[in-house]
Amino acid sequence: MRIIKDADVRKAEILDAAEKLFNEKGYSKTTMEDILSLTGIAKGTLYYHFKGKEDILLAMIDREIEQREQSMRQIADDKTICAVEKLYRVIRLLSQSGMMSDGLYEKDNAELHQKSFSRSLMRFSPIMTEIVEQGIKSKEFSTPFPQESVELLFCASELHDPRAFSWPEEVRQRKKEAFFWMLEITLGLSADAKAKLYRLAGLSQEVFENNE
Repeated sequence: MRIIKDADVRKAEILDAAEKLFNEKGYSKTTMEDILSLTGIAKGTLYYHFKGKEDILLAMIDREIEQREQSMRQIADDKTICAVEKLYRVIRLLSQSGMMSDGLYEKDNAELHQKSFSRSLMRFSPIMTEIVEQGIKSKEFSTPFPQESVELLFCASELHDPRAFSWPEEVRQRKKEAFFWMLEITLGLSADAKAKLYRLAGLSQEVFENNE
């Protein structure tokens, strides 16, 4: 007897199967036939939901963006933590590896990567801007450009992704220090907020003093 499933359930199953295959074989080496074989669905059903492999990857990107956006919203709405800690938690969240970008750093996928980056920026920057505006009200931040500052920081965060840049560890650490120093300057952190940010980021007191 044929099992009829809700469209959203079926799409989720396809995305889960594709994610597993992309992780195991890589995006470029995975075929639509591989996905068909793993899901066990009819070819017509697969192509009814997705036009091709790129369409599947973009859907996976959107799914992860939505999940991360929900997590960011929970952080932004948490009244028990200050704005600088909220921002740090969001940065940590964004730095976590995910399927959203695993297939995007393969050769010839620059256009897909750009689409992913643009979609992420459009969805995440409003929440991050909201956090910065909370910080301005609480005197933790003093930037006159909350949205623009967030957008610049979001772009700079790409330097930390090991799939985009395979820096040696000592270079990666220096770029981490530079990123938080730039965050401090760009957002105009108060002395207390700056001290808390550096503690949260695990940066040494020496680095903190060098940025006075």
